[in-house]
Amino acid sequence: MLPFSNRQILYPGKKIIIPGLGEFKLKRPIPYLCSSQTFTISRVADKWYVSFSLDIERIPPISHEQELVGIDLGVKCFATLSDGNTITAPLSLKKTKTKLNKLQWRNRNKVLGNRRQGIKASNNAKKYYQQLARHHAHLKNIRQDFLQKTTTEISRKYYRIRIEDLNVSGMIANHKLSAAISNLGFYEFRRMLSYKQAVFGTKVEVVDRWYPSSKTCSVCGHVQSMPLSRRIYDCGSCGQILDRDLNAAINLNYAPVNKIRMANAEFTPVDKLPANGLVGNRKQTSNCSIC
Repeated sequence: MLPFSNRQILYPGKKIIIPGLGEFKLKRPIPYLCSSQTFTISRVADKWYVSFSLDIERIPPISHEQELVGIDLGVKCFATLSDGNTITAPLSLKKTKTKLNKLQWRNRNKVLGNRRQGIKASNNAKKYYQQLARHHAHLKNIRQDFLQKTTTEISRKYYRIRIEDLNVSGMIANHKLSAAISNLGFYEFRRMLSYKQAVFGTKVEVVDRWYPSSKTCSVCGHVQSMPLSRRIYDCGSCGQILDRDLNAAINLNYAPVNKIRMANAEFTPVDKLPANGLVGNRKQTSNCSIC
């Protein structure tokens, strides 16, 4: 520990000393000498991870290529941008989800013992649940990697980002779309964009969920009914024909000011702590896996 402080020194290499627990061997080495105050230990599938926070100097401002963009999220195409660009979810995400569903269906009758009846879990059941946990972890890693890269690319290119305030909990109530919406991670996409405002100097704006972005024509402003089955917006007033998601993204881009509010990043109790009196410092989390 550093004298007169509660910070632990972390030396370069594949060993880490966690206060109160002792020394552990890491799978990925620590690249440089540093110190940390908080440690979080978690288990994912059959692996243990430790995460710790480091104080870093303020990153210089980033110049963005474009001023404003509207983003419409969907199931068929993950994100449609108002400038015409589209972002699709990786095919590996769907394949992994399909493998997971088949594995669960084949082993739907397996039970990990019964404590009330005094039945111990069989070795095959233990192996199955360990395999199931690894599949869930793999699916989560694919989703997190896709969302991290997508939000970083958007935050580097656009200065003001407008997204719709989706009612994700209400959308999941639809049994026909709940699996697809949960698998894509709409709320996690918004959360990542929000906390990256401080890193890339962006401004994330949330458009009111009752604003009819999908029903309004982006050319003349005519509002008409648009069920989910209609993927092409055919305006009944001016005759404009446009993709439904692109039309919604353009409307989000030019949404009225009274329908827009700033998105606030979500902070954990650790993030709310003062950075040891240093002005202009932020927290950065580094993850190392413990073998």
